[in-house]
Amino acid sequence: MATVADARTARHRGGFSGSFGRLAGRTKRLVLAALVLALAACGSTNTDTGSIGRTLANTPLQDCCTGAESFPPALVGLVDPIAPVFGVVVGNMVLRPGYVLQTGAQQKLLREVQPLDVLVLSSKGHMSGNLIPGLFGHVITYLGTEAELRKLRVWDDPRVVPHHDSIRAGAVFIESDLHGVHLSTPDQALDTDRIAVLRPNLAGTQRRRQALVGFYARIGTKFDFRMDNATTAKLYCGELVAQVMPELSLPVRPMYGRQSIMPDDVVAEAAVQRSRLDLVYYLRANRNGAASGSRATLIRDISGYWANQNRNSRPI
Repeated sequence: MATVADARTARHRGGFSGSFGRLAGRTKRLVLAALVLALAACGSTNTDTGSIGRTLANTPLQDCCTGAESFPPALVGLVDPIAPVFGVVVGNMVLRPGYVLQTGAQQKLLREVQPLDVLVLSSKGHMSGNLIPGLFGHVITYLGTEAELRKLRVWDDPRVVPHHDSIRAGAVFIESDLHGVHLSTPDQALDTDRIAVLRPNLAGTQRRRQALVGFYARIGTKFDFRMDNATTAKLYCGELVAQVMPELSLPVRPMYGRQSIMPDDVVAEAAVQRSRLDLVYYLRANRNGAASGSRATLIRDISGYWANQNRNSRPI
């Protein structure tokens, strides 16, 4: 039986061509047309940022994260009926490996994380990381090693027991992507370029135990390709965190007629200290190496990204 690891290995060995080749001709043409349109699309005029606009008011990031609806609504309407097919094709398109793994920087990060830390990733080497609005495009959660789970007294919980072998094999992260909700090893989860580590403020050890078990209980849930908070039977990456830890009140904004959590919004709130998630570590990597960055560096990176994005989207 193929595993998530097998799927990711295939992705790095040309998984895009394999997945794309299996699509029916008409669907293939529609996906290609939608992708070409997406890459060439002019910006949308919708500047409604929902609650995040009020949260970031009078902060260094008050002007960021506007114009997130970067594709025309008509294009989104075209792709929406085939969202799962489009999502699989785009999700399997890898332009290059992530710089974090290339530089070996994940080892230092693993010494910084604690169970339930939320990691927000920027992966511009993946096509999906370029189509999702923002500098950051994915959210994962560190659950912990066997020793950490034993210390928190959840190792023997019936919802954790079925995953003992995977955890012992190094699957210490949980995420929701095109494969659904699943555990991942560091080499699978951290194939990225930047990582903001955010620590949740939860009410005591018992609540932390409940949250950990809640994540394990959702393994196997299908992925929400529409990224719609109203459909809770399927979960996208940020929605998984919001469902398990609702007290974090992750920022929600209107996106193409639905309510969604945008990774940049999550990081921006934490960066300006208006979040129930505390910024504890920021890792930046490129082809020349990797280094940790300060809160000010993170704010500057987010602000610079959106300034450039909005400048490029202006009509000529």
